[in-house]
Amino acid sequence: MEIPRHLQTYIPLIQAVGKTLGVGEVILYDCTQHPPVIIAKEGGITGRKLGTPATQLLQEMVSEMQDQDETMRVNYESATKSGKPLKSTTVLIYNENREFQGALCINVDMSSISMLQHFINQFSGKERVSEYDEMPQNTQEFLSIMIRKGIDGQGKPVCYFDKTDNLEVVKFLNNNNIFSIKGSTDTLAGELNVSRYTIYNYLEEVKSSS
Repeated sequence: MEIPRHLQTYIPLIQAVGKTLGVGEVILYDCTQHPPVIIAKEGGITGRKLGTPATQLLQEMVSEMQDQDETMRVNYESATKSGKPLKSTTVLIYNENREFQGALCINVDMSSISMLQHFINQFSGKERVSEYDEMPQNTQEFLSIMIRKGIDGQGKPVCYFDKTDNLEVVKFLNNNNIFSIKGSTDTLAGELNVSRYTIYNYLEEVKSSS
């Protein structure tokens, strides 16, 4: 596999940033290939390996960033397939001719209770099945995870939610650009047991208040 010369210059940066973070991972994708594949990485949260194709989720986000003329998306919330919270940054890489070539992705583990969970597992005699979690493989998996994070953040069952709780969930999802995902409004409406038009109204209220 031949790596574009411009992307090769980023490999030492990937290694340096990854080693500095310690609690995260840094991944470099070669987007001149179809689908894009990992050509360099340092650290491990998601367990993705060199040569692994990019997920559909990443490809869709990169396409969206290009459509919106974004070169980077910084400190957005994401999650592993199991729901572990991550703080992520994605930077698009262009060569000197402004040709799109790659994506640099940084994932930082925001799980403050990971060491406590490790102790509990050790104490209870449970063995860890895998060293790493997996990233969501498609948009619907990611959507479900983020909606669940928003709902769980209210600290009570949905049946006890009032308008304030619903607005907080909508605000969380809006801040993380989740409503750009097709079907997100209908899915959230089903989870909150309200109509899609109610979600639209909540979204307008959240946007106007911000």
